Amino acid sequence: MRLRRIEPYLRRALRGPCHVPSGGRILVAVSGGADSTSLLLALHNIAREFELSLCAAHLHHGLRGADADADLAFVRALCESHGIPVIAARWRTRDRMKRRGLSGQAGLRTLRREFLTAAARRAGAVAIATAHTADDQLETVLLRLTRGTGLTGLGGMSARSGRWMRPLLGVTRAEIEADLRRIDQPWREDRSNQDLRYARNWIRHVVVPALTATGSARSGHNVPDVSRTDATARGKLARRVARSSAEVREARRVLGRVSGRIARRLGSIEGAQIRLDSTRLRSYPSAIQRNILRRSWLNLPGVTSGLTGPHLDLLLGLVARPRLAARAGLPDDRQARCEENGLVLGPSVRSDRTFRHPKKWGPPSR
Repeated sequence: MRLRRIEPYLRRALRGPCHVPSGGRILVAVSGGADSTSLLLALHNIAREFELSLCAAHLHHGLRGADADADLAFVRALCESHGIPVIAARWRTRDRMKRRGLSGQAGLRTLRREFLTAAARRAGAVAIATAHTADDQLETVLLRLTRGTGLTGLGGMSARSGRWMRPLLGVTRAEIEADLRRIDQPWREDRSNQDLRYARNWIRHVVVPALTATGSARSGHNVPDVSRTDATARGKLARRVARSSAEVREARRVLGRVSGRIARRLGSIEGAQIRLDSTRLRSYPSAIQRNILRRSWLNLPGVTSGLTGPHLDLLLGLVARPRLAARAGLPDDRQARCEENGLVLGPSVRSDRTFRHPKKWGPPSR
C-alpha cells in the first residue's frame, strides 16, 4: 500500500541531500513507532524506483520489559511480511552505560549510534536512515534554545551528515500517522515518551502545545486546552521552524566559507599551536570571530573536544581586551594566551605531549 503523503517527500530527499547511488543499500533504524514504521514502508515502496536495497536494524535496550519484547516482535514481523532483512540485538544498555560512564538519554543515543554503525558495516550499507520528522526538528531547536545555542544549534538537524540521513525532516508526525491509518498499518507506542522527567518530552507535551495555543489566541481564535494540541497547528509550527532552520543552515554555510578565507589570512600554524592576529580579528563581526575561533580550534593537532559557548566567550574576551600573558583554560589540556603578536591557541604549560604537525591550514574535518 502506498503512503501518499510521505513518499513525495522521500523522493525529493533521495534526489537531493539524501541521494544514495544506484545499487546502494540503506540501513533503516526501526523502533516500531509510527515514524520509523512509515520510513521503512515508504522506502520499501520506492526502493526499486531508485535501484536501492534495504536492511532494517532494531536495538532492544533491555529497559522496558515485555513492552520492549513486543516492539522487537513487531519489527521482526513487519520486516518478514515485506521481505526485508533485519539485524536485531538485545543489549543490557544500563550495564553498558555504567561501565563506560554514560548516562541518561544522551548515553542511550550514543549506544544506539554505535549499534547502528556496526549494523551498517555488517549489512554493507552505504547510508543509515533515521525517521526524524519536522516535529522532531521543532523539539530539537526549542530544546537547544533552552540550553543556549548559536547558529549551529538554531540550524537544527540536517538531512544528511556523512552516512547518516534523515529523509523525513520535511514531514510532520500528523501526516505520518494519517498515512498509516489510511492503510490500516499499526505501530508501537513507547510509553516512556509520555514521561515528563525527560526534557524532550516536556518540550513535546507542554511547551509546544502552549506555543500553538498562544498562536491561536493571537489569531483571534478561542484558546485551546494546552494539554490537547491541535495536530494541524502543531504541524504548521513545525514547518515554520523547519524552514527557518534550513535558512540558518544555509547562512552558516556561507559564513563558514567567508570565515575560512579570513582565517587563512589571520592565522598561522606554528608547530603544536595556532597564532591569530587578534587586532585584525576583532575588526570583524562577532559571528565571524566565533566561526574563526571554532575553525582554529579544530585545526589544532590532537583536539578531540569541541568548544562550548562559555569557552568561546572567554576567547572573545581575550580578543576584545587583550592583556599580555593573560590565559584561559580550554578542553583537551589546551589553553589560550595573549602575546604581543596576537592570540595563541596551543598546549597548556603542563602538557608535555608531542603532536604531529598538520599538513596544512584547512576547514575543520568535523
